[in-house]
Amino acid sequence: MIWASVLGLMLLALIMQPALSEDWPDCKFQCQANDVTISRLWLGDDRGADLFSAVSGEKQSCYLWATFRNNANAPRYAVILLADLYYNGTLSRSFYNDGLCVLDKIEAKTTLNYPIYGMIWTRGEEVELKRLVLSWETAKGTSCSQAFRKCSNRNTKCYGGPEAVFSAEMPLSAFFAGDPQDCSGIVKFIDQTTGGIGPYAYDWDFGDGFHNPTKNPTHTYDRPGTYTVRLQTRDRSGKVAFVSRQIVVNVCPCTIVGQDNACLSKTETYKVTLTGFIPGSIQWQLDGKEIDGGESHEGESIDIDWQKFGLGQHDLQVHVTDENAENGPKQWAACNMTITVTPEPMAIISWVV
Repeated sequence: MIWASVLGLMLLALIMQPALSEDWPDCKFQCQANDVTISRLWLGDDRGADLFSAVSGEKQSCYLWATFRNNANAPRYAVILLADLYYNGTLSRSFYNDGLCVLDKIEAKTTLNYPIYGMIWTRGEEVELKRLVLSWETAKGTSCSQAFRKCSNRNTKCYGGPEAVFSAEMPLSAFFAGDPQDCSGIVKFIDQTTGGIGPYAYDWDFGDGFHNPTKNPTHTYDRPGTYTVRLQTRDRSGKVAFVSRQIVVNVCPCTIVGQDNACLSKTETYKVTLTGFIPGSIQWQLDGKEIDGGESHEGESIDIDWQKFGLGQHDLQVHVTDENAENGPKQWAACNMTITVTPEPMAIISWVV
């Protein structure tokens, strides 16, 4: 009976040996105490305030802050953090070598903010702490420098675990993409706001007097030019971010195809080729005046009887104009060709005597 009891104790010791022989920090943590917890993780300045508004991709110096809460009825000491720091899914830094002391002491039922780590952060990057374990001691007066970092002392006095993942709150950053489609003046804007607490509210100022409150608006500009587009984004907490950029709506290129040398007695056909979609009607002018006298002067081609316009150089022009634009007629394309009109060659007959 005695030998059976001894054998049972030996077997139990063998079973328990792997857990007890683990070395810090590989303690096979069994975190159920939750005396000290993390209620918030965010990026802020050296005082914990929100970062200033900036565009996506801009680098900023900041700190990774955490809010710690002691839920117990007595102080907790030597609070040590183990975690892996990830930027956009890529491991950047590990605190698993020996742990990061975050608090020497936290009073009972107290909440404290603490800057865990100083970093250079690129706007838009996701920041996460993975495999997060927060452990502590209960012996009064213990500090991080005196901490008993042994698995037997900490593997149950902890919070988190190997599967714990915490995402940092991102500062609200307004950003957008959008460029004119060919030279039509039609622009589809794509919101690329990050951070804050969604959903967002939007105010688009297109720079031509028009606004839009939707997420991804499409806007048509009445005429070519340079416009400053400004996006204001407001998150659910009331925080606001701004971004502005210039876009250029170009005049559409066109080309006149036809003879640049013509005979006075001939009727020549000229055609215009346009690049991309251009709204509006095509109008032909000669020497600054709309062509009349029976010729068709709207359409992609025109027949010109040069007998009606005389000898010399003439400037043939094409204008593409949208007469129905909201702010009045707008010109989307213009091109010209210089044509020299000469007399019909005369045949000379000579007699040889």
